[in-house]
Amino acid sequence: MISRYRSYMRNSIPPVVTFLLFVGIWQLAIWGFSISKLILPSPKQVAIMLIDQFGYLVTHGSITLFESVLGFLLGGFIAISFAFLFQFFPKTKQAIYPYAILIKAIPLVALAPLVVLWFKAGLLSKIILAAIISFFPILVNSVQGLSSVEPEALDLMATFSASKWKVLTKLRIPNALPSLFAGMKISSSFAVVGAVVAEFIGAQRGIGYVIKSSSYYLETDLTFAAIIVAALTGLFFFGTIVLIERKIVFWQPSSESNVL
Repeated sequence: MISRYRSYMRNSIPPVVTFLLFVGIWQLAIWGFSISKLILPSPKQVAIMLIDQFGYLVTHGSITLFESVLGFLLGGFIAISFAFLFQFFPKTKQAIYPYAILIKAIPLVALAPLVVLWFKAGLLSKIILAAIISFFPILVNSVQGLSSVEPEALDLMATFSASKWKVLTKLRIPNALPSLFAGMKISSSFAVVGAVVAEFIGAQRGIGYVIKSSSYYLETDLTFAAIIVAALTGLFFFGTIVLIERKIVFWQPSSESNVL
């Protein structure tokens, strides 16, 4: 227990030092260039705003997180379903995969107004945009994980006359889990971005709405505080996926084990 605590403390030092350096440079820039608080508020002003508006920011941040999680689950479900479809019917990969790449190539800010126009400015448009941006990383990593099975392992399963279902459940899915979680960790942060961008276009709540409205009224300290909450929301979502990964893919240490 003591060694684990010491390890945690050692791993915490680099990000804490980086944060202190960043805040120090931020404050020095304000002092050195006499920057107005309307352009760049000081770290102290942002911290005060975070404390004063804590309940307000957490309320809107939780709405964005809720939208992100639903979008992530929808996008992930569709992506994994397509990955299984590609595995059982290889021709469908040739037919559908190029369009998945095409969707990924469309800029999110260009797609967001259309999604809000089609599905209105309610919860659904935020979920759909979060699902769209979450879809591709999970699809790519799922396809790669299901396909990258060692030939020797497949030969062994064939010797036992294993069915396609047995090969899938006993070999391909366990083999794909590390890749799948890698895609999920990327998509968890992307989902928050998708929800926030959708809130920019049309919303009366959510952290994206707070950022947009506060910047419109030149409440720059509140804008910065909201941006920090948005970043922490993405970090929280990412960390949750990492913790789930540790429980499920217990035989392979997560690459984030020394960070979170």
